[in-house]
Amino acid sequence: METTSSVLRFALATYFMKRAALPSVHAVDTESFPSPSSSSSDFSDEDEEQLDYSAIENGEEDHAFSDVVQAHVFNLSQLLTEQRSQEYTQGIADLREYTASNGLLPSLVSVLSNMLDQEELEAESIAQVIEHMCFETSGEPATVFDELVELVFAALQHCCENKKVNVAIWLLRALDGAVHGLRQHQEHFYGSEGLYKTLSIESASSKVQELICSCLAKTDEPDSPSVAK
Repeated sequence: METTSSVLRFALATYFMKRAALPSVHAVDTESFPSPSSSSSDFSDEDEEQLDYSAIENGEEDHAFSDVVQAHVFNLSQLLTEQRSQEYTQGIADLREYTASNGLLPSLVSVLSNMLDQEELEAESIAQVIEHMCFETSGEPATVFDELVELVFAALQHCCENKKVNVAIWLLRALDGAVHGLRQHQEHFYGSEGLYKTLSIESASSKVQELICSCLAKTDEPDSPSVAK
């Protein structure tokens, strides 16, 4: 397993090199996404309606991309189990950077959401991947933090609407972890003045919890993980 990290990186690089060489390959249109510095990070209902989450809502994804992501995530899980944190962290960074630079973050969240639905035994490690992708190796929020969080919110809403309670709860756990990490970072560097974004995300997260509880009340899910973190 010593070459795992190199193999992961090679698989990602090979996929995206092939993708770049094929102009006909479908790419998700991300022009409607706001930049990380835009005011959409306030997560108002009005902002949310303006975002295009069709890739998530319609489950659109390139099968080759899906296969590469699944293999990468399973190997990341193995690295985490073996406590090879440096390789794991690099693998997370590679996955985030390759997908972001190729405009595939919406498809990535779609693939990970489907994995949460289909791979129950790996759900915790998949949720951790989502959470950890929100941060750089230095612990700072990634440049795509806002976009990732917005996409996870969209996936959560989609799961609630379709009564996929287990998936929604795991996504909420990933989101809670990202919010906790953001709060720690902002408190450390900016004090209480830097908590505006964190509080706005937490407010939106509370609304999501209400949606999940409402969904649970209407769905018989005896084996669902607890909403509480």
